[in-house]
Amino acid sequence: MKKKDELIDAMTEKLKELAKFKNITDFDLDLKMLETSEGRMQMRKSLEPLEVNHLGIVKKLANIQSDEILKSLLLKNTKAIVRAYIIEGFDLASRDIGGYSDPYLIVKLGKKEHNERKNYQVNELNPIICKKFDFEATFPGAPLLEIICMDHDMLFGDDLIGKTYVDLEDRYFLPEWRGLRNKPVEFRELKHPSSAVAQGSLKMWVEINEVNVAPEKMAKVYNIEPKPPQEFQMRVCVFDTKDIKMCDAEGTSDVYIRSFFNSKEALETDTHYRCQTGKASFNYRLNYKVKYPSKNWTFTV
Repeated sequence: MKKKDELIDAMTEKLKELAKFKNITDFDLDLKMLETSEGRMQMRKSLEPLEVNHLGIVKKLANIQSDEILKSLLLKNTKAIVRAYIIEGFDLASRDIGGYSDPYLIVKLGKKEHNERKNYQVNELNPIICKKFDFEATFPGAPLLEIICMDHDMLFGDDLIGKTYVDLEDRYFLPEWRGLRNKPVEFRELKHPSSAVAQGSLKMWVEINEVNVAPEKMAKVYNIEPKPPQEFQMRVCVFDTKDIKMCDAEGTSDVYIRSFFNSKEALETDTHYRCQTGKASFNYRLNYKVKYPSKNWTFTV
């Protein structure tokens, strides 16, 4: 600790000498700013007139002060808002006999929980969720964030697909994580007590925002709700054919084209009667009404 203090004092003295050389009279270096990502950003701005940000001085100071920063955080109670953004699920295990799961989420932190049972999705192993969940927590002492994925069942009771736990304190007290302005998107595996194999995964990220931070310095609240589907027209142009098999007894075929989009909406061309060469001619256009985004883009002719 003595060596760290001496190194910080030396760096601080050199920065003050540089500020004096550049005729900057209001230069001040407050090491308490290193405790938060907002404070580090503010410190970088204060170092801009010295033209030394390319040297990564703020990062070096944070690494040297990491023990003191952690000690300071552990010795005070800090209220915060834990915000979990859950985007979608992938490859969820099936819990229905002869069908897919009907998944929904339960998100818990301590005594508070958000239960999404009424928003279950029928026969869906890759559900689009796109929701955020807010909780109040106090650090140190915050419990694990628990995310449970359930299979809805009207007759025999709901079944557990899998769950995952997020250690919030491990993130909050990690300087590298606190220093990230944009928290990383994670793919978290869902575990079940009966199996060592993952039962699917969730795409999500977690933010921890201190309550006493000024409103303009609070993390941006992202709107991750899916955009409403847009309607488009898909046009399929059929010109002619070749090598069509002759299916009638007299060596001809009455040729027409039928096509399906998403295996539902069927459209047909007109009919080229008594084709003898296998080269039927149409110059026909089929128009389909489609919506984007859509999970199924299968087109069959």
